[in-house]
Amino acid sequence: WEQECCDEEAKRDPASEDTTPGRRGRGGKEFRGARGGARGAGQRAAGSRRREDGLFEPLMLPIRHIAVDNMCYPSLCRENLVKNQSLFTPRHDDVIVTTYPRSGTTWTLEITRHIHLTHLPFLPPQHPLTTQDHKISAPWINNHNNMANRDLDSDPSPRVMKSHNHYCHLNLFPSDTRTKVIHVMRDPKDVLCSAYHHTLQVGHLFDYKGTFAEFVQHFLAGKVESGSYWDFNLQYLQNANKHNILYLTYEELSSDKLGCIGKINSFLGYPPLSVEQISKIDDMTRFEVMKGTQKPLQGTVQGVMGQSVVMLSEEERRGIDVKTWTEFQSIIHLIPPSYFQNIGGCSTALKI
Repeated sequence: WEQECCDEEAKRDPASEDTTPGRRGRGGKEFRGARGGARGAGQRAAGSRRREDGLFEPLMLPIRHIAVDNMCYPSLCRENLVKNQSLFTPRHDDVIVTTYPRSGTTWTLEITRHIHLTHLPFLPPQHPLTTQDHKISAPWINNHNNMANRDLDSDPSPRVMKSHNHYCHLNLFPSDTRTKVIHVMRDPKDVLCSAYHHTLQVGHLFDYKGTFAEFVQHFLAGKVESGSYWDFNLQYLQNANKHNILYLTYEELSSDKLGCIGKINSFLGYPPLSVEQISKIDDMTRFEVMKGTQKPLQGTVQGVMGQSVVMLSEEERRGIDVKTWTEFQSIIHLIPPSYFQNIGGCSTALKI
């Protein structure tokens, strides 16, 4: 949906954009991507209004948003799509990939899609999974652009869907184990940096005017897209027994992708893949391949691990690591160990 937003923005004022991502180097020097060009109020993304102090209503945040039950969502979402537990009738072969934004959503969706296609080579060409357009093959079910005139119950099985909903708004009834949920987490330092790039790239959607240093503080305070990273993931971890959930990490997808393909394949209930089949799925879901076939990836910064080493100071990195350990301390046993490979101060706790 990044590219979708960028396309819409370019149509409004193609000469006004400098999409160079803002960042800060090791020396602490601040860089900011310029977002020029005047736009009328009618051309802005749907959602909240900016106040004189620069914050957006109703949650008084530095980004444009909507609020659902006092929780932040991007303005592409709609309350009726976020809160509707009857948005679709669950089936045993449904898959919802849930993530805090910038945690590996598209990568996981594409791996899941290719696993299905490997086992179901004779799907009719009109089946949603046969297209490379994720708005069709794996719709973001709370995005009004993806769901316009879409009846999920008319889609044939198997269905793959995407959600950035907070757990309390998961579009499933409590204890519904028919639908499979794949929840992916990523080192919050890399999520933060990727979120900043994303916030600038789809400028009209969030209308953020601050610096990167300010964005770091907003992220720590939960004043960004989807609210608090830690609260968001904590909710999914604390409710592990209520749904049929597979927990993965971006770090594991990066370091042991073949193993993750096997995990997802088994979770979907398929027989084991051959070495050749796993290799083909691996090839089809490499970032250089997906950038050429997946519209959400074209022209965007994707698949970069460790960019926080460059963008964040040592003090900022340490502060985020300490917060992560503090917030997740009570449920650390539920988190895949790969998550902590770049989070300082947590490795010792894992050995207890």
